[in-house]
Amino acid sequence: MPKPAVVVREAAVTDVDTLMDLYASARFDAGQLRASVDSVRARLRRALADGTVRVLLATVAGEPVGYALLTSSPLLPLGGCDGPSLEHLHVVPEHRRRGVGRALLRRALLLAEAEGAEQLACTALPGDRDYTRYLARLGFAPVVVRRAAPLTLLRRRLALDSATARDAHSSGVVARRRSLRARLARSTALPTPRDGTGPLPDATPVS
Repeated sequence: MPKPAVVVREAAVTDVDTLMDLYASARFDAGQLRASVDSVRARLRRALADGTVRVLLATVAGEPVGYALLTSSPLLPLGGCDGPSLEHLHVVPEHRRRGVGRALLRRALLLAEAEGAEQLACTALPGDRDYTRYLARLGFAPVVVRRAAPLTLLRRRLALDSATARDAHSSGVVARRRSLRARLARSTALPTPRDGTGPLPDATPVS
Protein backbone atom coordinates (compact mmCIF):
# COMPACT_ATOMS: atom_id res chain seq x y z
CA MET A 1 0.00 0.00 0.00
CA PRO A 2 1.59 3.33 -1.02
CA LYS A 3 2.23 5.78 1.77
CA PRO A 4 0.17 9.00 1.79
CA ALA A 5 1.72 11.93 -0.05
CA VAL A 6 2.99 15.01 1.73
CA VAL A 7 0.93 18.06 0.82
CA VAL A 8 2.42 21.52 1.35
CA ARG A 9 0.46 24.77 1.17
CA GLU A 10 0.82 28.33 2.42
CA ALA A 11 -0.82 28.84 5.79
CA ALA A 12 -3.32 31.62 6.49
CA VAL A 13 -4.45 33.42 9.64
CA THR A 14 -7.12 30.76 10.08
CA ASP A 15 -4.34 28.18 10.54
CA VAL A 16 -2.83 29.89 13.59
CA ASP A 17 -4.17 27.32 16.08
CA THR A 18 -2.79 24.45 14.01
CA LEU A 19 0.57 26.17 13.67
CA MET A 20 0.72 26.83 17.40
CA ASP A 21 0.17 23.14 18.12
CA LEU A 22 3.13 22.38 15.89
CA TYR A 23 5.14 25.19 17.48
CA ALA A 24 4.51 23.74 20.95
CA SER A 25 5.83 20.42 19.67
CA ALA A 26 8.96 22.11 18.34
CA ARG A 27 9.35 24.16 21.51
CA PHE A 28 9.44 21.17 23.81
CA ASP A 29 11.33 19.01 21.35
CA ALA A 30 14.20 21.49 20.87
CA GLY A 31 14.11 22.81 24.43
CA GLN A 32 15.56 26.14 23.30
CA LEU A 33 12.54 28.11 22.03
CA ARG A 34 11.54 29.55 25.38
CA ALA A 35 9.20 32.32 24.23
CA SER A 36 5.72 32.24 25.68
CA VAL A 37 3.31 30.35 23.45
CA ASP A 38 0.64 33.04 23.96
CA SER A 39 2.99 35.85 22.94
CA VAL A 40 4.11 33.90 19.89
CA ARG A 41 0.48 33.29 18.91
CA ALA A 42 -0.29 37.03 18.90
CA ARG A 43 2.87 37.90 16.93
CA LEU A 44 2.27 35.10 14.42
CA ARG A 45 -1.32 36.19 13.83
CA ARG A 46 -0.19 39.79 13.15
CA ALA A 47 2.70 38.69 10.92
CA LEU A 48 0.48 36.43 8.79
CA ALA A 49 -2.16 39.16 8.51
CA ASP A 50 0.26 41.83 7.27
CA GLY A 51 2.44 39.50 5.19
CA THR A 52 5.60 39.97 7.25
CA VAL A 53 6.14 36.21 7.25
CA ARG A 54 4.94 33.28 5.22
CA VAL A 55 4.42 29.85 6.71
CA LEU A 56 4.37 26.63 4.72
CA LEU A 57 2.18 23.96 6.31
CA ALA A 58 2.76 20.27 5.56
CA THR A 59 0.04 17.66 6.00
CA VAL A 60 -0.16 13.92 5.49
CA ALA A 61 -3.64 12.50 4.94
CA GLY A 62 -4.99 15.79 6.29
CA GLU A 63 -2.91 15.65 9.47
CA PRO A 64 -0.55 18.59 10.14
CA VAL A 65 2.98 17.18 10.38
CA GLY A 66 5.35 20.12 9.95
CA TYR A 67 5.87 23.72 8.94
CA ALA A 68 8.47 26.14 7.63
CA LEU A 69 8.49 29.82 8.57
CA LEU A 70 9.91 32.16 5.93
CA THR A 71 10.88 35.81 5.98
CA SER A 72 12.15 37.91 3.09
CA SER A 73 15.38 39.84 3.56
CA PRO A 74 18.88 40.05 2.09
CA LEU A 75 21.43 37.68 3.55
CA LEU A 76 23.58 40.70 4.43
CA PRO A 77 22.34 44.29 5.01
CA LEU A 78 24.16 45.58 1.93
CA GLY A 79 23.76 42.38 -0.05
CA GLY A 80 22.01 41.69 -3.29
CA CYS A 81 18.38 40.95 -4.03
CA ASP A 82 16.02 39.87 -1.31
CA GLY A 83 14.85 36.32 -1.11
CA PRO A 84 13.16 33.89 1.28
CA SER A 85 15.01 33.08 4.47
CA LEU A 86 13.99 29.89 6.24
CA GLU A 87 13.87 30.90 9.90
CA HIS A 88 12.33 27.76 11.34
CA LEU A 89 11.73 24.28 9.92
CA HIS A 90 10.03 21.67 12.09
CA VAL A 91 8.63 18.19 11.51
CA VAL A 92 6.86 16.35 14.32
CA PRO A 93 9.10 13.50 15.55
CA GLU A 94 6.81 10.64 14.49
CA HIS A 95 6.81 11.84 10.87
CA ARG A 96 10.53 12.43 10.43
CA ARG A 97 12.56 10.60 7.79
CA ARG A 98 9.47 10.39 5.60
CA GLY A 99 10.16 13.24 3.20
CA VAL A 100 8.25 15.98 5.05
CA GLY A 101 11.26 18.24 5.50
CA ARG A 102 12.27 17.83 1.87
CA ALA A 103 8.75 18.64 0.72
CA LEU A 104 8.80 21.87 2.73
CA LEU A 105 12.23 22.78 1.36
CA ARG A 106 11.14 22.06 -2.23
CA ARG A 107 8.27 24.52 -1.81
CA ALA A 108 10.63 27.10 -0.28
CA LEU A 109 12.98 26.55 -3.24
CA LEU A 110 10.16 27.26 -5.70
CA LEU A 111 9.27 30.46 -3.84
CA ALA A 112 12.89 31.60 -3.93
CA GLU A 113 13.15 30.94 -7.67
CA ALA A 114 9.87 32.77 -8.32
CA GLU A 115 11.29 35.83 -6.53
CA GLY A 116 14.49 35.78 -8.56
CA ALA A 117 16.67 34.91 -5.58
CA GLU A 118 20.00 33.16 -6.11
CA GLN A 119 20.11 31.33 -2.81
CA LEU A 120 17.99 30.24 0.13
CA ALA A 121 19.23 31.12 3.61
CA CYS A 122 18.37 29.02 6.64
CA THR A 123 18.62 29.64 10.38
CA ALA A 124 19.79 26.87 12.70
CA LEU A 125 20.01 26.84 16.47
CA PRO A 126 23.62 26.44 17.63
CA GLY A 127 22.94 23.32 19.68
CA ASP A 128 20.80 21.50 17.12
CA ARG A 129 23.45 19.21 15.64
CA ASP A 130 21.04 16.86 13.87
CA TYR A 131 19.37 19.73 12.02
CA THR A 132 22.74 21.30 11.19
CA ARG A 133 23.97 18.01 9.71
CA TYR A 134 20.71 17.64 7.78
CA LEU A 135 21.17 21.07 6.23
CA ALA A 136 24.84 20.39 5.46
CA ARG A 137 23.89 17.25 3.51
CA LEU A 138 21.58 19.39 1.37
CA GLY A 139 24.35 21.90 0.61
CA PHE A 140 23.72 24.60 3.22
CA ALA A 141 27.03 26.07 4.37
CA PRO A 142 27.81 28.60 7.16
CA VAL A 143 27.85 32.18 5.90
CA VAL A 144 27.39 34.45 8.92
CA VAL A 145 26.98 33.87 12.64
CA ARG A 146 24.64 36.15 14.59
CA ARG A 147 25.04 36.44 18.33
CA ALA A 148 22.85 38.23 20.87
CA ALA A 149 23.56 39.51 24.37
CA PRO A 150 21.13 40.84 27.01
CA LEU A 151 21.81 44.54 27.59
CA THR A 152 22.25 43.98 31.33
CA LEU A 153 24.99 41.42 30.66
CA LEU A 154 26.64 43.60 28.02
CA ARG A 155 26.64 46.60 30.35
CA ARG A 156 28.30 44.53 33.07
CA ARG A 157 30.92 43.08 30.72
CA LEU A 158 31.71 46.53 29.36
CA ALA A 159 31.84 47.94 32.90
CA LEU A 160 29.50 50.73 31.84
CA ASP A 161 28.20 51.87 35.21
CA SER A 162 25.74 54.71 35.78
CA ALA A 163 28.52 57.25 36.51
CA THR A 164 30.21 56.50 33.19
CA ALA A 165 26.90 56.81 31.38
CA ARG A 166 26.24 60.20 33.03
CA ASP A 167 29.71 61.44 32.11
CA ALA A 168 29.20 60.39 28.49
CA HIS A 169 25.84 62.16 28.40
CA SER A 170 27.32 65.33 29.95
CA SER A 171 30.21 65.37 27.49
CA GLY A 172 27.75 65.11 24.63
CA VAL A 173 25.68 68.01 25.96
CA VAL A 174 28.76 70.23 26.36
CA ALA A 175 29.96 69.40 22.86
CA ARG A 176 26.56 70.23 21.35
CA ARG A 177 26.45 73.57 23.22
CA ARG A 178 29.92 74.51 21.98
CA SER A 179 28.96 73.63 18.43
CA LEU A 180 25.80 75.73 18.69
CA ARG A 181 27.73 78.76 20.04
CA ALA A 182 30.26 78.45 17.21
CA ARG A 183 27.51 78.40 14.57
CA LEU A 184 25.81 81.42 16.15
CA ALA A 185 29.10 83.34 16.20
CA ARG A 186 29.70 82.62 12.51
CA SER A 187 26.18 83.61 11.54
CA THR A 188 26.37 87.00 13.35
CA ALA A 189 29.81 87.94 11.99
CA LEU A 190 28.37 89.79 8.96
CA PRO A 191 30.55 92.20 6.85
CA THR A 192 30.14 95.92 7.69
CA PRO A 193 29.06 98.16 4.76
CA ARG A 194 31.46 100.91 3.62
CA ASP A 195 29.17 103.75 4.86
CA GLY A 196 29.67 102.49 8.40
CA THR A 197 26.11 101.32 8.87
CA GLY A 198 25.24 97.74 9.69
CA PRO A 199 22.17 95.60 10.22
CA LEU A 200 20.12 96.71 13.19
CA PRO A 201 19.13 94.02 15.67
CA ASP A 202 15.53 92.89 15.21
CA ALA A 203 15.18 95.25 12.23
CA THR A 204 11.86 95.11 10.45
CA PRO A 205 11.99 95.26 6.64
CA VAL A 206 10.24 98.28 5.10
CA SER A 207 8.06 97.53 2.13
